[in-house]
Amino acid sequence: MPMRQHSQLWANTAVSETSGAPTEPAFITPNIATVRGFLALPECAEFITAMNDAPREPAQVVRAGESILDQSLRFCFDHHLPDAFKDRIGERMARYFRCHGDQFGSDADYLYGPYFMSYEKGSFFRAHRDVANHKNDPARLAAHRWSLLLYLNGRDAASELPVFDGGALILYETDPAIRSRRVVIVPEPGMLVLFRSALMHEVAILHDGTRYAVAGWMATSTDEGIGAHQ
Repeated sequence: MPMRQHSQLWANTAVSETSGAPTEPAFITPNIATVRGFLALPECAEFITAMNDAPREPAQVVRAGESILDQSLRFCFDHHLPDAFKDRIGERMARYFRCHGDQFGSDADYLYGPYFMSYEKGSFFRAHRDVANHKNDPARLAAHRWSLLLYLNGRDAASELPVFDGGALILYETDPAIRSRRVVIVPEPGMLVLFRSALMHEVAILHDGTRYAVAGWMATSTDEGIGAHQ
């Protein structure tokens, strides 16, 4: 998990996407969904430029309640963008989830994030869950219900966005009723991926290029675990 904590409870406003009406989520399993075209290509390019211009630092992980640097587990970078960029995309992600809450079986209305991350050649994130794994972990981790990942570029060289090779998102379902419990998602520019935070998942090693993404976690604002951040 990223070290820095940014949280925001977004107002319950109607969806108004600059790229048109938002696409309905496509469920791969009951716990994993994708939304293609959530962000338009020019917006992806704008955020990539902002990330390249922003200060960055090696990404950390939470272990036994402490944020530490462990590049054997997570090797990528966190970018610290101005609030104007964070608020703009964070509100949009939270608003989409709220408006489709019934489909996700969730009343989560509180977004932790967003965080901006880049993976370069050789980068990866070993298998992990986006929830508390230790009694000393921050309460906010226990409050995570759904994880949201927004990809700003992909492998297709047809667009003018930077491309990369490798870096797939791999998720592991636990329901024995699901036939294929290993789900591989290849990032596409502007694609939003949503999955239950308790699912084990990883980012495969990046073979070439730079992979840009935005992450956030949905929780319920009345949860005692996040009350201090309201």
